[in-house]
Amino acid sequence: MHRTRLSLALLLALALMAAACGDDDGDDAGPAATDEDGAEEQDAEPADFSGRGPFAVGQVDLQLPSGPVVAVFYPADPEAVPADATPYAYSGEDVLDPAISALLPAALSGEVAPADTWVEVPASQEGPFPLVLHSHGFSGNARFANQHNAAVASWGYVVAAVDHPERGLASILEAFLGAEAAGPTDEYLDSDQLLEALDLLTDRQATAGTPIEGVVDGERVAAEGHSAGGSASGTAAYDDRVDLWLGQAPSTPFEPGADLEAFRSQEEGGRVDAAALLAATAPPDVPSLVIAAEGDAIIPLERVRLIFDWLAAPKRLAVIAGSGHAVFVDPCVPIREEGGLAGFVEALGLDPADVPLVELGENGCLPEDTDPAEVWALIDHLTVAQLEAVLSDEPEVGEASLEQAYIEEVFPGLLLEVTAE
Repeated sequence: MHRTRLSLALLLALALMAAACGDDDGDDAGPAATDEDGAEEQDAEPADFSGRGPFAVGQVDLQLPSGPVVAVFYPADPEAVPADATPYAYSGEDVLDPAISALLPAALSGEVAPADTWVEVPASQEGPFPLVLHSHGFSGNARFANQHNAAVASWGYVVAAVDHPERGLASILEAFLGAEAAGPTDEYLDSDQLLEALDLLTDRQATAGTPIEGVVDGERVAAEGHSAGGSASGTAAYDDRVDLWLGQAPSTPFEPGADLEAFRSQEEGGRVDAAALLAATAPPDVPSLVIAAEGDAIIPLERVRLIFDWLAAPKRLAVIAGSGHAVFVDPCVPIREEGGLAGFVEALGLDPADVPLVELGENGCLPEDTDPAEVWALIDHLTVAQLEAVLSDEPEVGEASLEQAYIEEVFPGLLLEVTAE
């Protein structure tokens, strides 16, 4: 392959790895609530969900009947993890072609290993556990949110990260290199894959012989996604079995059955006019949490606010201060440790100013941005607290943990705002 062509392909891979990607009234307590006997009830104490929960985490890969992989993380009892259990990890070669992975900086092609996460260890017997369906962003992969998914699982949830190969990193690279032409887009394919995963994981016969047989509670389900995955999970939330939508810097969800062709804008290259579509369609009838980043250059905050305003109540918007679009994915930390992508691009003989993908890949992952490791703690807390508020037996703890005053106390300087309606 010509050197310039290969250099551009490597740059594209790096950039896409990163991109794949009214205030609460807590200060006014009001009169104390009382129970039926007149005794004063105690307000629920908030909890910090930013660290690891009480469970170890097991990991198993399943496959949808249609082909895509589903990376599943599930609660395991710490004392039941065998001494010879295999730690779960992934590397660049699990995401990219080995020939490309070998040419990447070590920080970007090296191993990612979520803490206390083990391959196919027995699931905890304390279940069944609520299910979270996770959808990765455009040019992403089912592995790219492993740190987040494992953290959520440690609090007592089964998290199923569904691979969307049609818009995944490998397909994007193949189309870029000319190995395969980009095919027509089916805007509902990725949401269909999420619901196919829901069918798979809640079918005891389909999971027989796996560690998650009988572990999933199909009556308590959330759909979560980043960027394009936010759109897919929002579309999946229209399904009657889904109880909660979690959008991370989300693109616009599509109401099933909507005539999307009627909303395509010729001025925008045939893209769907989000404002017109939202004005003409109804949102999913579920609670929602949308997490956005103040400096998102890919899906700007005003676009996320448009989606939030459209959503049905109850809903919550949390905005991360000093961060950007790529902070939600695992590669953000090593990209920041490398000082961004510009140095690597320059080493290939290219001018970063001439390659717009550099900005895309670095958004939220530069040394001057808020430390992504600190942001991950906030994202994990917000996610688990919202899950607890909707899917747990003690929803009041989750609600208390989402109060802006508490979040600002535990995560000072990381939160621009929390709006709850």
